[in-house]
Amino acid sequence: MSFVKSINKENLKIARENIGISSQSASKKISGSIKDIVADWENGKSLPTWSQVTKLSKLYNVSEFLFFSEELIKKQKLIPDYRVGFDMKSEEKVKKLINLVLTRQKWLEQCAKEDGFVKNSLQGSGKDLTSPRQLANFISNNLDIDIYKLKEISGRKNALNYLIEKAESKGIFVGKTLAQHRIKTNDMRGLFISNDYCPFIILNRKDSVSAQIFSLIHELAHFFRKSDAVSNSLNFRGVDRGISSEEIFCNKVAAELLLPEEEFNERFYEKSDINSFSKLYKVSSIFIFYRLKELGKIKDELSDKLEREIQRETELNLLKKIENDKLKKGGSYTNNMRDSNGSLFNRIVYKNYSENKVGYVEASKLLLFSPEKI
Repeated sequence: MSFVKSINKENLKIARENIGISSQSASKKISGSIKDIVADWENGKSLPTWSQVTKLSKLYNVSEFLFFSEELIKKQKLIPDYRVGFDMKSEEKVKKLINLVLTRQKWLEQCAKEDGFVKNSLQGSGKDLTSPRQLANFISNNLDIDIYKLKEISGRKNALNYLIEKAESKGIFVGKTLAQHRIKTNDMRGLFISNDYCPFIILNRKDSVSAQIFSLIHELAHFFRKSDAVSNSLNFRGVDRGISSEEIFCNKVAAELLLPEEEFNERFYEKSDINSFSKLYKVSSIFIFYRLKELGKIKDELSDKLEREIQRETELNLLKKIENDKLKKGGSYTNNMRDSNGSLFNRIVYKNYSENKVGYVEASKLLLFSPEKI
């Protein structure tokens, strides 16, 4: 057993904190022991073996060289966490996802600067708009999102792809979680991390497609306000005091964009109308209900009963989706990774690979699959 002679204790700590795990958790992953050996290394009480350094490097997703370098690792920026009612056990998983995005952004930013790209001028361009409707219209105009086109698209998945394509055409990277991230929808529905050259939005693949559509517009509102965020709420009515005003605002923007008030001209609507609107606008029935209720389009005497009925149907549909997902074999790993990375990220990595700016190993590490399978 060969121990290292010295190590940068500060870099050990920063690398661990950047992925959001405790020293105790890291120790267990490295050695399977209940003893907090990582804390001892960080405090200078003992030194790791070379084998343990290699394991740390893989766990923290950094080069082994950084553990011995005198130059300090840069601390990752903090992303505002607007989630409510989430499982604290998911914290490590979400932070690990954030670390992955930040690592990709660092690489993309370097590529952008080397190739002479300008900063994304749309990011933050709507921060002075104080009305959700104003920002919704601003987003639609700048991304060329046509609500009538969205209504004509067949199927929710195609509608989601349409919106993602609109975002990525303006340099906004859109990706999704994978099963390996093990992040539940209640723990995270969406994530936005700003960057002058490569802003990133991540959606939770485990969520229903209709919810992903809502979350995408919500995160686009964060993009245009340049307000980084981890989100898990679809509430836009402001009835839950635990939800921040920023989240309520971005949710209202999504409601205004996906369900414009002028689309609903009747005095009142009923259950059959809500079901029809859900198919037409590609969002959930409960979202339709709350939007109509907000607009005063649901009769007061029907409201409570209708809400309970739709909520029960929504819960049953979610349970059905969970059961169906368990029966699926998971599909092609490469196809899943390709979708998770997002088309824009895949294209840029492949472009750099085909132009010999990055080698096969680096490209494979970035994509998490062979670049030749793009």
